[in-house]
Amino acid sequence: HHSPYSSLLTLSLVNMMKVSLLTSLLIACSSGVVVTTAFVGRSPIIAPHSTTTTTSTRQHAFLNENTGSGDDFLSSSSSSTSSSTITDNKSTKMTTKTTMMNRWKHGAARFLLAATMSLVLSSTSLPAGAVSGGGLDYANLDITGQDFSSSSAYKGKDFTQVIAKGTNFKGSNLQGCRFYKAYLVNANFENADLRGASLEDTSMDGAILKNTNAAGSYFSKSLLDAATLENADFTDAQVPIKTQILVCEREDVKGTNPTTGVDTRDSLMCP
Repeated sequence: HHSPYSSLLTLSLVNMMKVSLLTSLLIACSSGVVVTTAFVGRSPIIAPHSTTTTTSTRQHAFLNENTGSGDDFLSSSSSSTSSSTITDNKSTKMTTKTTMMNRWKHGAARFLLAATMSLVLSSTSLPAGAVSGGGLDYANLDITGQDFSSSSAYKGKDFTQVIAKGTNFKGSNLQGCRFYKAYLVNANFENADLRGASLEDTSMDGAILKNTNAAGSYFSKSLLDAATLENADFTDAQVPIKTQILVCEREDVKGTNPTTGVDTRDSLMCP
């Protein structure tokens, strides 16, 4: 009786954008790894200090034997070796710092990727109930003004935080449905079967519960905002004590449920 495809299309477009974001992030992370790897691969290879020192010593001995001027060369070579050692130390520190920075970038990229994947995967589930009857059903959808009347197809469905302003549920089987935090302003539940349903923390201003079988259902203080409770059956329903007292004071809490034959006031244990 309803047409949820507009809401489904909107949600699908949002999910496509999220998947596109994830793809871009994957490409960015992959590029970062390649660049970092290439950068590290170009780091200068520092020769061992002992090689330089040994070579200089041999040159000094050779010059002493052949030219007699090895002292001057040794002094120059030692200065060169010291300068080379300082340069090597600086290069080593820079290489170490670069490596640490690259590791940090890799770690940050992996964390960001994992967080994004978690976000996308947790929000890409479509309201399968709108098409196939499973998953999240109608949770968080806007079904304002739509016709859900006279049907048994919604039994046990999830309507958590649904926006159902003025939606028509008249005569439908809604046993075990979850309407937690749903927006049910002016919704019509006349003659509906709400046995075992959860209607806690809902907005029920102007909602019609006439002739409703709400045995074993769960309500909060918003039950006081309903337009009419006439002929409703609240047998074993969970209603806050303070709310129950105030409900019993209403003039429309009267009559007998046409389906169960239970008196409305008796079902609420009104005095």
